Amino acid sequence: MSRPDRAGGRTETDGDGQNPGQRMRAAGMTVLPVRRIAAGDVGALRRAVADRSGPVLCTGLTDRWGALATWNPAELRRRHSERQVTALVGLPDTGVLFPQDQHLYEETLGFTEFVDIMLTTGPSAPCYLAYRRAHEIFDPADYDFGSLVPSGGRHPTDTRVWIGSAGTRSMLHSDLKDNLFCQVWGEKDVTLLDWRDSRAAYPFPDNLVNSQVDLGAPDLKRFPRLGRARFHHVRVGPGDLLYVPRGCWHDIRARTPSISINHWFGEPLGLAQYLRLLAVLGPDYWRSTARDFVVHGLLRRKESTRFFFSPASTGKRLYDALRSGNFSQDNDPSSTQ
Repeated sequence: MSRPDRAGGRTETDGDGQNPGQRMRAAGMTVLPVRRIAAGDVGALRRAVADRSGPVLCTGLTDRWGALATWNPAELRRRHSERQVTALVGLPDTGVLFPQDQHLYEETLGFTEFVDIMLTTGPSAPCYLAYRRAHEIFDPADYDFGSLVPSGGRHPTDTRVWIGSAGTRSMLHSDLKDNLFCQVWGEKDVTLLDWRDSRAAYPFPDNLVNSQVDLGAPDLKRFPRLGRARFHHVRVGPGDLLYVPRGCWHDIRARTPSISINHWFGEPLGLAQYLRLLAVLGPDYWRSTARDFVVHGLLRRKESTRFFFSPASTGKRLYDALRSGNFSQDNDPSSTQ
C-alpha cells in the first residue's frame, strides 16, 4: 500500500503499473502534482475557490467529521443491515463506454450483501453504489461542506456518496459546478485537465462533457493533443479533500474498496462557455449537435445511457437551453432535487 507523504495526499511508489499518472508519463505526457495547501487552512481553500486557479488538495479540514470515524464496512453492515439498495454490479474494467445500457448492470440487493461483494470482488468486474444523495444513506451531521464553502443560498448545492469496490472508474468527464471531493475510506487516483484544454480531452461529438480518452491506456497516435496538454494527478486517501474547479476534466479510479463523498456548489458554467467550445471543435460536433437537437429535443426520443450516469447529449441540452435558458438542465446535479 502507499503511505501518506508529509504534505498530505499519497505517494506513488507502488510500482504496480495501475497508476494512470505513471502510465501517462511513460507515454510521454506531461503530468504534474496537484497543488497542496497547509493542513487545516480553510482560508486557502476559499481563496482557491474564489480565483479558480486550478485543483487543490487539502488535508486536516475533515478530521472532526463523523464520516471519517464511522463510514467503514463494519459500520455500514451494522447500521444498514435492513436496507435494500440498487447498485451497479459486474461493471466492465476496460473501455470508455458501457457495452450495454447502464440499467442492465443494476441489481437490487441487501446493503450487507453489497458490502460483502464490494470487499471481495476483483477489479475485473467492479461494483458501485454511486451518485446517491448523501442524506439518503447517512446522517448529514457526519459531514459539513457548508462550513468550508458557504453557498449563501445563491446557487443550489448537491452532495453525493460513492461506495464501491476496487476498480471502479469515473472516466474522464467535466462537471458544470465547482466540486469538493472527499475521500473517506480507501484510496483513489484522480487525474485532472483544465477546462481551457478541453480540446485535448477529445469530447465525444455528441456529448461535450464526456471524453473519448482512456487515461489508463493513453493513445497519443489517436489523440495527439494529449501530448501537448498539462495534466495533474494525485492519489487521495482518508481525510483528503480535493477541490475540482467547475469545468475541470477529471478521471477517478478506485485502487481499493472505497467510500467517497462529493459536494457540487457555486455558479455553473453556462451556455456561452459551451458554445465557445462547440465552435472550436468543428463540423463533426456541429452535425451531431444538430442531429440530437432534432432527434432527442424536438422528437423527444429516449437517449441511450452508455456513459457513466449519462448526461443529455449536447443537442438535447441546446434544445433545453432555448426552451428554459438552462443549457445544463439535465447535467446539473442539483436540478433534480
